[in-house]
Amino acid sequence: MSNSSGKLAPYIHTEKSAPYIYMTYLAALVPCCVCSIFYYGLRAALLILFCMVTFVLADRFCGRLSGRRVTGDYFDISSLVSGMLIALMLPPDTTLLTALAAVVFASLITKQVFGGAGSNILNSACAGRLFVELAWPTNLQGFSYREANSRLALKSLIFQQEPFKLPDISQFSLAELVAGNYPGMIGTTCLICIVAGGIFLILKGSMRLYSPVSYVLTIVTLYPVATLIADKTFTYDGMIVYLLSSGAMFVAVFLLGDLTTMPSRFASGVFAGVVCGLLTLITKTFLSPVVSLLAPVLAVNFLSFVLDFFSKTLSRRKIRSREVDVS
Repeated sequence: MSNSSGKLAPYIHTEKSAPYIYMTYLAALVPCCVCSIFYYGLRAALLILFCMVTFVLADRFCGRLSGRRVTGDYFDISSLVSGMLIALMLPPDTTLLTALAAVVFASLITKQVFGGAGSNILNSACAGRLFVELAWPTNLQGFSYREANSRLALKSLIFQQEPFKLPDISQFSLAELVAGNYPGMIGTTCLICIVAGGIFLILKGSMRLYSPVSYVLTIVTLYPVATLIADKTFTYDGMIVYLLSSGAMFVAVFLLGDLTTMPSRFASGVFAGVVCGLLTLITKTFLSPVVSLLAPVLAVNFLSFVLDFFSKTLSRRKIRSREVDVS
């Protein structure tokens, strides 16, 4: 008989519902949030909270405006995750107005236009961060550091600060790079926190490893070739510095491991990770670091459903080719 209550059918037995998966993502991002607040203080905490709250409000407003209302036992936690991801990918001295622009674009254009949570083909946080990077690049150069970095300063949340010239990251020690003790995006610098979050997602079954692993292996394997072509020189120290300080590890774990916007099959997931790594290495010589990291992610998001379709079709053909007519 039909059930008009709108609840899940009784034959669906799994704890890994959408709210469960997004809740694990929130928990996995907590170490990065704690690290950002430790290094940048109160303004990092307010920036994270602001992005999360405004993303929820934007999604709710768009949902009501379009007539989509989620009822029953489901609560859309994806808004909190996307807002937190956007904040963690912003420099510490980003104004709330710039952060709001990223949130509104991510919610309205890349999420609600496609039908809301679970229907978006692009990673909304990635798209929102890339949008403000392309629209207002000078507004995203606030990297206060050491003497200029006050943990109680809130002025940069309201008034745009002067662009800060980043020091040579290669001069920092390996321990500083691993711990995130260098100027960068507030939540993408600490390798320890990123790896801890990734391990948690793997243990909870909320992340596929196909694309993240193939992405990192592609960068490690082809980085020497790309560097030799572009700069005529290569050092292993330079490759390690790039991996640890560029934000590539954050992208691998929290963007390429996304269950919604990345391919779900092994072959297509590996191919997507390789393509993303190749595009990152090719574009890093003539695009800004943030654009060369995030644009390839959106490119493979566009290809995800196509890659899954062809992967599924090829696997079916292999099965049929092994069938034997015994009649």
